[in-house]
Amino acid sequence: MSLHLFRLFSLLPAVLLMGSNFTMAQSNNETTRPNYGNELSNNYYVDEAGLQLAINASPLDNFIDPSTYLLGPYDVISLQGIGLTEFSYRAILVNALGDIITPIAGKINLRGLTIEEAEAKVKAHFSEYILDTEVFLTLDRPRPVSIHIGGNIPNPGRYVVPAGTRYDALITGFEIGEEFISPLVNVENKQQIISTRQTISGINFDRLSATQSEEGELADSRFRQLAQKYDMRYIKVNSKNGELRYIDLYAYFNSGLDEFAPYIADGDQVTFIDHSFDRPTISLSGAVNSPFSGTFRTDDTFEKLLQIAGGYHPEADSTRIIRIRNGEIGSIRETFTLSNESNIDVIAGDQLIIPYTKKNTNIGNIRIEGMIDVPGIYSINNGKTTLGDVLELSGGLHEGALATAAYLIREASNQRGVASVTDINLTLLSKSYDQFLEGFDYLELEEILASNRMAIDLTDERVLGEVTLQDGDRIYVPKDDQNVRLIGQVNSPGFYAFSKQLSLNDYLTRANGFTIAADRERVFIIKAGSRSWYKPSETTIQSGDIIFVDRIPLQDARSGLEYQINIEEIKTRRVQLIMSGIGALTSVVTAYVAVRRLN
Repeated sequence: MSLHLFRLFSLLPAVLLMGSNFTMAQSNNETTRPNYGNELSNNYYVDEAGLQLAINASPLDNFIDPSTYLLGPYDVISLQGIGLTEFSYRAILVNALGDIITPIAGKINLRGLTIEEAEAKVKAHFSEYILDTEVFLTLDRPRPVSIHIGGNIPNPGRYVVPAGTRYDALITGFEIGEEFISPLVNVENKQQIISTRQTISGINFDRLSATQSEEGELADSRFRQLAQKYDMRYIKVNSKNGELRYIDLYAYFNSGLDEFAPYIADGDQVTFIDHSFDRPTISLSGAVNSPFSGTFRTDDTFEKLLQIAGGYHPEADSTRIIRIRNGEIGSIRETFTLSNESNIDVIAGDQLIIPYTKKNTNIGNIRIEGMIDVPGIYSINNGKTTLGDVLELSGGLHEGALATAAYLIREASNQRGVASVTDINLTLLSKSYDQFLEGFDYLELEEILASNRMAIDLTDERVLGEVTLQDGDRIYVPKDDQNVRLIGQVNSPGFYAFSKQLSLNDYLTRANGFTIAADRERVFIIKAGSRSWYKPSETTIQSGDIIFVDRIPLQDARSGLEYQINIEEIKTRRVQLIMSGIGALTSVVTAYVAVRRLN
């Protein structure tokens, strides 16, 4: 009997605590029950613990799946009780043993449980201590994940990465604290290359070489470079539970689909396998968004390969597929008709090609803008529609158009990845170039300043009939502002009203004449539109033209000054020579007179 009394008295504090909690809960419910009147607008709640977690947390790629995420040391969770006993415990740390310590229920071990399993265990555990209370568990911040990376890589070893990190981060790198980690790349500081070689043209060949190399690196992504060393379709992963799998990162980087780059799990052991040309390959190319070629996997199917290749190109013929397979007597080409139910079998070494739809490639579009009656986009027949045809379709020139200064911009055609034959690569041109080195500077400057631009005079019937248009051409007709611009060595440079009756001297007079430094033998007319330079005697001044007056070069001015100084010095020397001669002659005459007197 005494034992029962002891148990009764031992439970009394718990009963009193529950009663006090019940009274407090009732009081809290009465005071904090939502009132959709004035009280709702006067109350707010700031979660300080959640705010600190958000500030210090690493961004997650996606939401955590409560049915698959396994809790472990250094996970941070929250518990909330709703019912007879209400409570909110924030920032509870799972310790190194997998336990959490709670004020009411004490220690609970959650190691290796999913969030859903952990919540069920917490509810069952709390039910032994409090009644009529629903307990909810949430993950505030996932723990860092430990991963072991090996293989023939620059930086093997153990890494701790933020939770929610996918396997693509092993290629692109990941940030831990303020340090950026890249296990597969040795990061070196790039130093500015200063050329020490003197050249006639002043070209910095060392810098040019470095630029070409850097452009090559930029044109090829880090992944493409690493894929030449490692087989990105076979990233070996040994999980902590003993499961072996191979991750296809080539599929991820080619398609961008998350399913090919799963989350890194705690304890994963990753091995990068060197790329080998001896392994069988498979490819899918043609009318797809991202042509694909890589090591063959036994789980490859046509549907999977099409997914990796980014699906059909908008111009693809999705009803057919060409398969090239190596046979005993050589390569065999077969064409299959595709349907929703069809499945093309694939084996190692297959080459799959999606054809493009056949269409009339002679039809294109051009744009005409500016002072046109009806500017816009017009359909043309490539290589046949003339400038005059389009001008007629667009309603002709608008009043106030400067037809002599129009220009055409032709973009290099790049249909289906085929570059135009007229594209210029200065490096390749230099191979057979026999001019002086200064010519490279000129070519590069011309390529930058006048790329793909051609002046067209819309008042010239020959031009209207002979210039044919291509898909993508843009024609611009500027406005005629009825002025002429004077620049250079004139006292009042600027814009002056155009008049057919005015001569070059009239415009120069309006600009208050030449400056002291003007070279009057070097006056040029720069034509509107073409920007061609002419001597005044070779052309007539038209609206939009530029009159440029050059200056005496500084070097010539110095040379002229030195010349004048030399002339003065020569004159001085001549005078000195004459005076010396006169002096000598005077001495001779004096001596002669003296001798005569003595005789």
